Amino acid sequence: MDRRLLQLLMRNGRLSNSRLAQGANVAESTAHTRVSAMVETGVIRGFRAEVDLAAVGCPIQALILVRLQDSARPRLREEAHRLSTCAGVLEVFFLAGQYDLAVRVAAANTSDLRDFVVNELSRQPGTAGTETCLILEDVRGEDPPLGA
Repeated sequence: MDRRLLQLLMRNGRLSNSRLAQGANVAESTAHTRVSAMVETGVIRGFRAEVDLAAVGCPIQALILVRLQDSARPRLREEAHRLSTCAGVLEVFFLAGQYDLAVRVAAANTSDLRDFVVNELSRQPGTAGTETCLILEDVRGEDPPLGA
């Protein structure tokens, strides 16, 4: 039942409790109790609006791969947190492989993107290298695997 509730919420986080209960074929009180429990236990980390970034003045998106100096790797979590507080940063991911972090950013123009890469990444003493990938379009999956 929880997985069904999650699938419905992941498709539309604005579903009313009655529609959510209807979609999961449970009582409204059951849907409310189960969703509240998943929020309290951290299974549901929050509800967010999916914003058209171009419509709010940030048509440029990029995924920036960051490799840290070996000496900076013990401070990886601190660096991720620092980056997450920078203007335009949407998400920071920890990676396995040749890069340590991926930073998803939104910018008003390529100059702002360049300034972010230069000032917040390249000039930092712990940064060994970066690779910037422009996001041309994003398409979200509707049904992430939640297991059985």
